[in-house]
Amino acid sequence: TNANWTIGGALSPVGTFDGQQYEIEISFYLTGGNWWLYLGGLSPQHAVGYYPTSLFNGGAMASHATEAMYGGETICGAVGPWGEMGSGAMSGAVFPRAAWQRSIFVLPRSGGAQWANLTGQTPSPACYTQHVGSYAAPWNVSLFYGGPGGGNC
Repeated sequence: TNANWTIGGALSPVGTFDGQQYEIEISFYLTGGNWWLYLGGLSPQHAVGYYPTSLFNGGAMASHATEAMYGGETICGAVGPWGEMGSGAMSGAVFPRAAWQRSIFVLPRSGGAQWANLTGQTPSPACYTQHVGSYAAPWNVSLFYGGPGGGNC
């Protein structure tokens, strides 16, 4: 791991609902037998750490990824409602209210980069929604998502 990053630490600053927004570039890249996590770019100083491909016991992730998942996830304890995702706004609120991931691309094994081909999933539409779209730069292929959660998800 890179000593400049605190594993499990918080990223800051964070955006506010209807206020200032902040972004960070997040990448996973397979090189040298390791899946490296980068925050803020793909140059060496942005490497956070890696997962050795040996963890995948010769499975597909030992040599390549077959899919990537984007968006958010919430958890609920034994008692109580499901929490907010993102700002708590549904995906239709879009920027700057809903959570988003923009300019989503993949790095194929053959080299280069290509825009991701996203398929949306909404397992709990009463509590959370998503919207996948293609926009002009700098948004390109983007995902808006979020929701207030609740007790009936």
